[in-house]
Amino acid sequence: MTLQELVHQAASRYLDKIAVCFDECNNQPPVYYTYKTVVNAASELSNFLLLHCDFQGIREIGLYCHPGINLPSWILGILQVPAAYAPIDPDSPPALSIHFMKKCNLKYILVEKQQINKFRSSYETLLNYDTFTVEHNDLVLFRLHWKNVEVSLMLNNSIRRETYEKEKMTKSVNSENSSEEKSEEHMDVRLKHCLAYVLHTSGTTGIPKMVRVPHACIVPNIQHFR
Repeated sequence: MTLQELVHQAASRYLDKIAVCFDECNNQPPVYYTYKTVVNAASELSNFLLLHCDFQGIREIGLYCHPGINLPSWILGILQVPAAYAPIDPDSPPALSIHFMKKCNLKYILVEKQQINKFRSSYETLLNYDTFTVEHNDLVLFRLHWKNVEVSLMLNNSIRRETYEKEKMTKSVNSENSSEEKSEEHMDVRLKHCLAYVLHTSGTTGIPKMVRVPHACIVPNIQHFR
């Protein structure tokens, strides 16, 4: 079972019950969405992505936004494509996010409209994206290009010594190769129904590593979903 299937299972039982509550801590009442609202919004986004995206190979879609009441619907909409959700934190250092996006080889990224100016100013000199932009409600879809894009990840100088970094780089490469070999033995992450989301480690002690999480590693640990 996938995460999206689990949500739809709950929605079929509790369609008009509250599914999401978000409090902005601004002295205003929290905002609530029912399962019906969440599922309908997610389905609209899924249809939008299927219409405008050309999916080949590993399906991963970036999402550049801050937390909000719409975030669960956006994540669900990506999962239903099906595709893996790759969060891009607007407050994260651009160099780190670029490193992550290139490692994912992201072809598409959804950007929250409220963050458009920040996205453009942060990445216009670091990232190639064409004029293909399509709007969907509070999101804008960008198509990315990685040809001739050089990524230089600037790590904290206080934790970087030349010999230490060489050692970390060697361990990082070996670790990634080992992880890829193990994952190939047990699951094919290229399968469109396999991955739920893709994250990266903090990078505070070396080069950030990719963390690809399949649905199978999440769903069995969920005992109750209401």
